[in-house]
Amino acid sequence: MIQKYSKNLDYSYTEGFFPTFELLHHHKEKARLFYISSDALESDGYKKLAEEVGKDKVIVSDKVFSKVGSKENAHVLGVFEKYSLPLNPKEDHLVMVNPSDMGNLGNAMRTLLAFGYHDLALIEPCADRFNPKTIRASMGAFFSLRIESFPSFEEYQRKYPRPFYPFVLDTSRPLHEVKFLSPCSLVFGNEATGLPQSIHNGNNVRIEQSDEVDSLNLTTSIAIAFYQLSQQRKKNP
Repeated sequence: MIQKYSKNLDYSYTEGFFPTFELLHHHKEKARLFYISSDALESDGYKKLAEEVGKDKVIVSDKVFSKVGSKENAHVLGVFEKYSLPLNPKEDHLVMVNPSDMGNLGNAMRTLLAFGYHDLALIEPCADRFNPKTIRASMGAFFSLRIESFPSFEEYQRKYPRPFYPFVLDTSRPLHEVKFLSPCSLVFGNEATGLPQSIHNGNNVRIEQSDEVDSLNLTTSIAIAFYQLSQQRKKNP
């Protein structure tokens, strides 16, 4: 039986049918086995899962859901090996520097995929991308992305030298005036502290907002930025 999730484990797990099928669709070779709750045995999800992976890989157990602290309506846990994929050097990247909230990280993955982008660089220390809470927040988008971690922003730059655009508050350059070079990286900082001064450069960008709030939510900022980028890429592919 699987253990309650820990960062030190060499595996993680999905919670719910939708992210579990996303795992199978994109990385079936990483799937180990599946736990199903007894009240889901008559569901279409279970029938589809058993047909796709074989009943020998599906274990009926209600105990495991309480053991790992799963949400009540998960019904299925998909256990998979942790893995890492290199980023595509020819594509635009989202770079998140020290994100601390797993919900924000998962939502950022979902947002990135919503605008047709697939490459995410994480600068450590940061929230655990393999934590089931992150994967759940991503709504399965995790499995469609190439995600690579780096011990520092400088290490990321060394591997992927390219123009990058730090999103900060202390610049007068508005997003709608920026002409993004291709490929490029859009860089966002920690939810509370933002980007360190050492990452600021001549490409600093500000998302214009009213003075009635101090800042936008991190995922909201990422959505606005990648929407703008996607519109530019459509006009100038």
